[in-house]
Amino acid sequence: MKAIVINQFGNADTFYETELPQTQITPDTVAVAINAFSINPMDIAARAGYLQSPFTDNWTFPLVLGWDFSGTITQVGQNVTKYHIGDQVFGTLPSNHAGNAGSYAETAVVDPASISTIPAGMSVDQAAALPIAGGTAYQAIAQNLNVHPNETILIQGGAGGVGLFAVQIAKSRGAKVITTASPAHTALLQQVGADQVIDYHTTAVSDVLSSVDAVFDTVGDIAGGLTVLKPVASWSQWADNQRLNSWHSLINQSAFNFHIQTQQYLTV
Repeated sequence: MKAIVINQFGNADTFYETELPQTQITPDTVAVAINAFSINPMDIAARAGYLQSPFTDNWTFPLVLGWDFSGTITQVGQNVTKYHIGDQVFGTLPSNHAGNAGSYAETAVVDPASISTIPAGMSVDQAAALPIAGGTAYQAIAQNLNVHPNETILIQGGAGGVGLFAVQIAKSRGAKVITTASPAHTALLQQVGADQVIDYHTTAVSDVLSSVDAVFDTVGDIAGGLTVLKPVASWSQWADNQRLNSWHSLINQSAFNFHIQTQQYLTV
């Protein structure tokens, strides 16, 4: 199979295309012909050599990076009953996938528990951009912070991959959503549900906010987030190396209709 690999850690110039042996399915796995994969902050950290165990435990060079993907099932193990050849699916690979088993390739062999069928109306490109970013946002907003209707939440960095999902998830749960972003992203954030967008270039959140119920920080402004919380409130921070698998819960929500930033994928 064709794959995009690196033989050493470094910048984007270290990538090159090559042929690798095709990984064989087992009775409990499926093979997916990859249509698109996404690039998240952890992909960039991996390429640069910043990730450590458990991510790197099974890596060897030449190394196929990548976690999120979408594609078409081409082979099904004999014990797999939920999926069939031809199904359009998307998913994410294990954090510690083998060195030849990343998503920057023509084919991936995956555990059926790590994929879902692409919903009607969602493109393969959008689906590939969903798992890590969407799952991270869903775990933060719905599980860790457990945002409720009529609560006020500050999402720091609303225009990023995780932040954009977080704004929409919080709004779908009935919260008042305040976020920080550059002016160029204000219209988009208002379109997807932000009630207030603060230009972080000119305004500190502590100058205009107080007594919010929850803060989700995707940019590292811990001090700013803590200053605007109520005395009894919730705060959550996303780290670049966080590995979350809550996107199954996200995709299974009724009336799923989120805007997905597809600048974060590459089609292969």
